[in-house]
Amino acid sequence: MSDDALRKESKGKVQWYADDIPIRGCQLSLSVVKAAYRELTALTQKEGEAIISKLARPEEVSEEDFAKRNTFLLDDAFRVTVSIIGFDGETTYGEDETIFESTHLPQPIKTILFTNVTAFKRHSDGAEPRNRFYVWLHFDKPPLFDPNPLVSEPTANSSLVEIKADDVGYFRAVQTIVTSKLCSKRRFHSFIHEKFAYDIGLWFVAIPYALYWVTVYNDYFFPANGPLASYRVAFFIYASGMCLILYRALFMYLKWAFPVNVLEENKDNATTHRVVLGGIFMGLIISGITSVVGTLAGP
Repeated sequence: MSDDALRKESKGKVQWYADDIPIRGCQLSLSVVKAAYRELTALTQKEGEAIISKLARPEEVSEEDFAKRNTFLLDDAFRVTVSIIGFDGETTYGEDETIFESTHLPQPIKTILFTNVTAFKRHSDGAEPRNRFYVWLHFDKPPLFDPNPLVSEPTANSSLVEIKADDVGYFRAVQTIVTSKLCSKRRFHSFIHEKFAYDIGLWFVAIPYALYWVTVYNDYFFPANGPLASYRVAFFIYASGMCLILYRALFMYLKWAFPVNVLEENKDNATTHRVVLGGIFMGLIISGITSVVGTLAGP
């Protein structure tokens, strides 16, 4: 049987179901990713069985050869291939779930990609299957010092599940696997990577906090009736600007220490930085509350 059969199978309907599911704010482990991979592999095998069962045997091919060829196609064309890429560019490739148990995986892991397209295309003259998916999982961190002026935009992370299918049952099955396996464990801090998170923190936390302390120190260093009173406006403007710069630096540090997606097997020193951030925020909160209470209580 010619591989043209799979190429013809990849053609047909022009009606599609498509969805791009972002994977953001999730804590994953290789065991969780493996579980999702296993279910997607089972779905791919089931899809392969349905396709193979519809293939017609050419007259010049014997029943035995036809059966052997179908068995080979089912095993080799309907696989979910995996690429695991490290931060240094090292890549490990596999076509079954044992790759997730390999002792030779790059460390730390930057990207995991798996799809049912690669295996199918090698038997279909490059044509893609009608029901297909791509899963990209990225675990990189945003830059610690980001000069990008678009601070209101979501933190860049291209983790995504792309689904395209003409079978609604297949389409819903992939959606269910993704949401139940890959998106089930969301981290509490994921909101800091969303759109306008920086602005909300700026207007409702940073600016009021900064204005309070700038006013306090302005009165302390440059009393209205003192000899340096003429510097009050300059100090207020300069100190307010410095507070905004410090807020941005602290916010970037926060996003770096708590990245968009986390892979448990990636061991780094982020815990130390999170403790440092916790100490900074605790100090800011306590000092602010103490000062406000003291001001309201009076001398």
